Amino acid sequence: MFGRRALVERVRSGALSGRVPLTVLTGEVGSGRSAVLSALAGELAAADARVVSVRVGEHERTTPYGLLYRVLTALEPSAGQGGHVDRDSVLGVVARLSADAARGGSGEVPAQLANTVFSLVRGHAPLTVLIDDAQWVDGATASLLDRFVRLLAGQGCSIVATWRLGRSAQQDGRRLAVEVDRLVADGLARHVPLRPLTRAQSAEFLAESVRAVPDSELVDRMHTATRGNPAALRSMVELHQQAGVLRVVDRHAYTRSGVEWPPLPERHPLPASIYEAGSVCWSVARAMAVLAPLGESAVELAAEALDLASGTVRAALDALVADRVLVGSRGTRWRFRIPAVRDALESCLGPYERRRLCALAATAVWDGAVEPVEEHFLPDRLADAGALVDPQRSAEVLLARSGEVMFTDGLHAVRWLRAVLDRVVDPEQRAVAMRMYSAACGIHSRMAEAADGARATLVEHADRLSVEMAQEIAIVYVNGLAACERWSELDRLARGEAPPVPGGRANELVTRGFTLIMQGRWAEGARLLERNRQLWSEANPVTADFGDMFRGGAGVLLGQPDVLRRFLRDPGLWRAWDFPQHRFEQARYEVNMLLLLGELDEAMRVLDARGLTFEQLQSSDRSLLRLLRGEHSTGLDIARRSIAEGSYSARPLALMAMAHDAAGVLIGRGWLSRGRQLTGMVRGRHLDHVFDHVDAWVLHAIGETSEADELLRTGLRSADERGFVLGTEWMWSDLAVREHCRGDLDGAEECVRRGGLVAEALGTGRAEITWLLSRALVRGDRQAGRDAVRLARERAMPDEMAWTFVRAALSGVDTARLLTEAYEIFGELDALLWRARMRRIMRDHDVSVPGRSAATAENERLLAVLVTEGLGNRQLATVFGTSEKSVEGRLTRMFARTGYRSRVELAAAMLTGEYTP
Repeated sequence: MFGRRALVERVRSGALSGRVPLTVLTGEVGSGRSAVLSALAGELAAADARVVSVRVGEHERTTPYGLLYRVLTALEPSAGQGGHVDRDSVLGVVARLSADAARGGSGEVPAQLANTVFSLVRGHAPLTVLIDDAQWVDGATASLLDRFVRLLAGQGCSIVATWRLGRSAQQDGRRLAVEVDRLVADGLARHVPLRPLTRAQSAEFLAESVRAVPDSELVDRMHTATRGNPAALRSMVELHQQAGVLRVVDRHAYTRSGVEWPPLPERHPLPASIYEAGSVCWSVARAMAVLAPLGESAVELAAEALDLASGTVRAALDALVADRVLVGSRGTRWRFRIPAVRDALESCLGPYERRRLCALAATAVWDGAVEPVEEHFLPDRLADAGALVDPQRSAEVLLARSGEVMFTDGLHAVRWLRAVLDRVVDPEQRAVAMRMYSAACGIHSRMAEAADGARATLVEHADRLSVEMAQEIAIVYVNGLAACERWSELDRLARGEAPPVPGGRANELVTRGFTLIMQGRWAEGARLLERNRQLWSEANPVTADFGDMFRGGAGVLLGQPDVLRRFLRDPGLWRAWDFPQHRFEQARYEVNMLLLLGELDEAMRVLDARGLTFEQLQSSDRSLLRLLRGEHSTGLDIARRSIAEGSYSARPLALMAMAHDAAGVLIGRGWLSRGRQLTGMVRGRHLDHVFDHVDAWVLHAIGETSEADELLRTGLRSADERGFVLGTEWMWSDLAVREHCRGDLDGAEECVRRGGLVAEALGTGRAEITWLLSRALVRGDRQAGRDAVRLARERAMPDEMAWTFVRAALSGVDTARLLTEAYEIFGELDALLWRARMRRIMRDHDVSVPGRSAATAENERLLAVLVTEGLGNRQLATVFGTSEKSVEGRLTRMFARTGYRSRVELAAAMLTGEYTP
């Protein structure tokens, strides 16, 4: 019903007024005719109008007066008193006339029948008769329409009928259509077309269907595939959800770009209506699902494939155009009106049918008989033609085209490479295809396929792999296993068991070290690599560089970033510098590590020095960079999309930082449960101490301080047990403040000491700032506070500056100015929750809060957010630093202003974007 509400109201008003007795709703299959009629029935019933609803089936068109009899039967019986016509007697007349017509009688209708029926119907006024699928109305009933409608004018009775557009319906309802057109010309009837949904309406439909905000790319793809047809759109959403192609992350919906879309099933009303048009139309439509882009040549090719005469194919094509399945005509290229229908028809082809059609199409292109307009037409047809085309020639085309799109179009690259593997027999060519296939799957987050392809490459083609290639494929294999959580296989690989890693002992050791890391055994992996460093560092350049990358990454997590620092000082230490792709990956590795450490400026310098663009970074790094810059909305969107795609799965450190910072942004905006849900989606990757930090923020915000403090301690103990240092910087600082507030001075001092060790180990500005703030707050060291402020200003990262200013101010450093600055920064970041907390802190310290009206508006926005999050009045009172009675008053005023009557209504409007405070 999206986009139909105003139409229903317009038709309802017209039906109740009776000024135009007949309304015909026209639309294609799946346009929502029945849904509109059903909604109209409800609206009319709510207005206390009498309603009779009848749906006509195709089989009823051969029963004379069948519809008339059904409508009269639905009326309440009458006794024939008071001048009213007796219903049962009229039914008897209609039944006799129907039987006479069915036996081949004259079929002439008594002149008074229409008047008699009208007299009966008028006794039930006001009355609206709703007729669904009126194109199937029998001819005898249709012959009464003109006279009957003219009698109804101004009598408080009306008819609303739906009419399916299409050739087959027009043929059977031709007489009725003529009658309706005459009535329209006389102002007694009107056509109301049900147009396809607009893009905006499709977006609204998606939002309501998945209870989330749809990504613009998702809306574009769905709307384009369905052309706004409501039935197709609804089914596509359901199918995509079931197949896992459509994923919801943080109440935002995304589609996975590198995987196949599930087609509409054959029984769906759209393809089913083509099947009902007859076997020839059905066969030609399915053939055109493959051949349509070939234009006029498609006619002869379809005729050859289906063993039909060309004239028969042309007639079927004309019928499909008339039935609004195809768009096009003789001498032009045909296209399907709804692309999703084309996909559904192609999926209905049998294996041989598909191969035969695709082979004919590919051969026609190869022979120069036709030039397709679709860029991927030839490789797509070759991929499906199988053994019916020259395997060597087709494999060469598919390999070449796969290489062109491998980094940009995973869907096609994977599909074409899989086809090559199914037909090629040359060992060398097969080895190349297998390597490309596993790599393409890995690039586009099809990790199970990447793992299986890499394993097959290592086992079947080891003798055709250079040591460098063997190492690369082994890393893809481990990444795929980790992403799919195939832990038993990783265990065997970590122990050096099958499949053996080709390329020698160095390749095996580096692969085992990486395997341990991907299992969360970072310290073990680092020790294995360190013990055997001389062996693998003197091996091939690719293996040596991978070893240093893995050792350096583990070192960052474990608080030993000296390996990373050494390569940052001297990029010439990288040995695979002459391999362009590896030089690219080395730069991305350096940027990634620096972003994890919070060293934004240095990361940007590496980007510039190494010639990288922002778009060339991994999605998690793009998100983290935006978040560190304070570009929260963009960073959040990239983070959500990354999680939806699954592209984070083999990069646990990047995942940790991205999810932590993204959740922090959500919490700052008041979306407490959404922040926890986001981290909950990616927990279990052995780095959960940083997510404990997120959960502690939430608990502290709603007043559960004891639980928050214990969670901080739990997270830090977990990190200690595993030797993890990265991510504990702010945790030690937070716990130091909490212990000091509780009066546990010894505990606070211990946190300061541990924070100092972290700062010494990591050597980063972030770790230095957190330690200085701990000293300022616990020891009253105002110089440490001033140093923290100076360093934060130099680093110029908005979130870091704001929190540094708050804590330095609370330690007695330039309190009024720093609190005001922090308040302004949180405003620029739209951090509603932190702004509300800041207002309380500023009042407590006699610092004036600027913008009273802005503060009131922000409080209402935050209240709406927190109500949507499900917070109770006690928790709301804690957040706002007020009483529960005051919260009740705020809620009452907000409901009165917005028109929502309950928390549930408000939350529903917030979730779908209907209400934006």
